[in-house]
Amino acid sequence: MEGAPSPPVGLALALGLGFFLGLAFEEHYGQDNVRRPGGIRTFPTFSLAGAVLWLVEPRHGLAFLVLLLFVAAAGLVYWRTWLAVQGGGQPMLRGGLMVPACAIVAAAIGPASVSLPPWVPLGLTMATVLLIRARTSLHALAAKVPGEEITTAARFVVLAGVILPVLPREPIAAWLPVTPFEVWLAVVAMSGISWGTYLLQRYVSAGHGTLIGAILGGFWSSTAVTVALARDLRAAEARQPGTEAAIVAATAVMFVRVLMVAAVFNASLALDLLPWLGGFAAATAAATGVLLLSGPGSAARPPVPSGNPLRVPAALAFALLFMAIAAAMTLLGTRFGTAGLYALAAIVGLGDLDAFTIGLATTPRPGAVGAILLACAANNVVKAGYAIAFGGRRGAVPGAVLAAIAVAGVVVALAVR
Repeated sequence: MEGAPSPPVGLALALGLGFFLGLAFEEHYGQDNVRRPGGIRTFPTFSLAGAVLWLVEPRHGLAFLVLLLFVAAAGLVYWRTWLAVQGGGQPMLRGGLMVPACAIVAAAIGPASVSLPPWVPLGLTMATVLLIRARTSLHALAAKVPGEEITTAARFVVLAGVILPVLPREPIAAWLPVTPFEVWLAVVAMSGISWGTYLLQRYVSAGHGTLIGAILGGFWSSTAVTVALARDLRAAEARQPGTEAAIVAATAVMFVRVLMVAAVFNASLALDLLPWLGGFAAATAAATGVLLLSGPGSAARPPVPSGNPLRVPAALAFALLFMAIAAAMTLLGTRFGTAGLYALAAIVGLGDLDAFTIGLATTPRPGAVGAILLACAANNVVKAGYAIAFGGRRGAVPGAVLAAIAVAGVVVALAVR
């Protein structure tokens, strides 16, 4: 195969990788006194034998198959012994199926080293070593992650890997110039961003403070973060600059999120947006820093999503919203031009920015940059109102900052029109 090393190099690579795998194996499983097949001598031997047997008969790999059957038989003997020891109430052998699995990997390293590009056996070996070393942390992760999250992962695989590839790529109608593929791609992209942020916020940011939680929450929903923290402000007995800063920080991240969404679907539009959204993100981050320096930290709880955002009804609702916005952009843009697009931006920005941004990214129109900036400004107006409505007088400071950013956004949007 093209890219495969010469036989001498491949044999040396097989021997080295087998030795490294055996070293990691013995270091991990050598902490007890139980004998098990495999290790720093056995694995290099398997790898080297596998490479030689593959070179002897590469057409069908029958010679290598003999070695693989031998390794599998030895693994079966070990596995039966493991079950017997476990069932007899004696101290359980460590490793279970991982021990024979490592032996099979060691044998497979040989043919991969002499017939495939070097990154294949290297990747196989390093991945196996990491899995061996990560035994404790992976089991802890499995115990920590509830079954609902596994079901959610399966949903995402269905959305992205089953439904998306089979959808048509022709426009739905003249008044709806997006394809079913583009509609569902938007669903997959937004579901992936929201779900990934949800996982980080729920399982990583816990215990890292309000600001980190708000930053991650800004990728998920800066509006939800604003409402949650504004309620904490109202309940506080004194001013909480840390919470105020967290509210503003979520909006700084919102600008980054909009830029990321645009970049996924239209790199050219993202480049046009970069100086404006980047500037607003930097200015909002600076305001966050000023608030943090204006007083002591905050004891407010980090905002955590109340439910997993990756649900089929939510995906379908986003698809319908995206199609509705695409149709509205076509109708208003045809009849009223840029003015109609700006009017739609002001309305849509009060609710969902993502569908509007994706709509303009998939069907570019004159004034797209200004329209997205205006939609962001409208969204900031809403959040400023929420900060004051839910935070009372203590929400006035972040509310004023968000309102000022919204005004600047309107000015810039009209200027770049």
